[in-house]
Amino acid sequence: MKALLGSRRFQAIASGVLAIGLFAFFLSRVPLSEIGARIASASPGWLAMSLGISIITFVLRAQRWVWILRPVGRVPIFPAFRATAIGFAANTVLPARAGEIIRPAVLARERDLPFPALLASIVFERILDALAQLTFLAIALAGGGVTGSFSSGRVRWVVAGIAAVAIGVALFAVLWRETTEGFLDRVFGILPARLRPVARRIAHTFLDGFASLKTPRLAALVAGGSLLMWLVINVQVYCTMRAFGVDLPLTAAFVVTTAAVLGLAVPTPGGVGGYHAAVQFALTDIFHVPLATATGVALIAHAISFVPISLIGFTLFATSRARRAGLKDLAAPSP
Repeated sequence: MKALLGSRRFQAIASGVLAIGLFAFFLSRVPLSEIGARIASASPGWLAMSLGISIITFVLRAQRWVWILRPVGRVPIFPAFRATAIGFAANTVLPARAGEIIRPAVLARERDLPFPALLASIVFERILDALAQLTFLAIALAGGGVTGSFSSGRVRWVVAGIAAVAIGVALFAVLWRETTEGFLDRVFGILPARLRPVARRIAHTFLDGFASLKTPRLAALVAGGSLLMWLVINVQVYCTMRAFGVDLPLTAAFVVTTAAVLGLAVPTPGGVGGYHAAVQFALTDIFHVPLATATGVALIAHAISFVPISLIGFTLFATSRARRAGLKDLAAPSP
């Protein structure tokens, strides 16, 4: 049974079934004819703006990665962008967000860099993404105008608390790394002896991801780059909302984007189903947008966020040296 659950084929099937189920539920709430009518009436100008911004976000993501990797080596922006695009493209066809492994694997092979350090940088990126998104969510909550599930004062305190703890842990790991490693070694002492070396290796790799924070200039670039990138992502979502005539302030996009990120946590290829249901819920429950309009926004926002970069990623993969390995092999590289 354990072997079955761990097999790639089972994971792919389970991920596909989950995606189909969530997407079917998402579409079942409103007649398809109404969804089609809303999409047909969307503003081409706003959609074109959203499409252009979506590409810019990935350029910004690649540039931030270049800064994060500076302690490991100097990486030009195009190889970083190429690996980023290939990784996001892989997420649309492989289960369990395997593109997060493929992305550093591609760059490690092309630039002859240590894979563990690059993998650690991806973990660090996810922490930065969470902190940046929590920052924008806190701004939206502080500004008012948010109702429904996100309106509770407790939510505001939870968001602030999570952000404060995450920042504190990151700073402690950078400034007192030896103390952190010693603490982790004591924690790992409760594990079976055969698991301790693996746990230590993972922990040290994770801590390596914070290396860029040791330099104030790099830390400022990484932090500023994260906030800028997520601001641009929020503007992209805002443009899509405006294309459907949703007349809400920019801060509403902060909340919708947060919901989309939570939906992407569901392990389906390309976030299909989870992303759609989360955006639909946020627009209808929090901002009282009509269901058909919210459904159209979710469909087009997802397509704009994933289809262009996936096409770019598959094209770049077909012309890269990594194509000889294949996506599935890259998803399980040797450290």
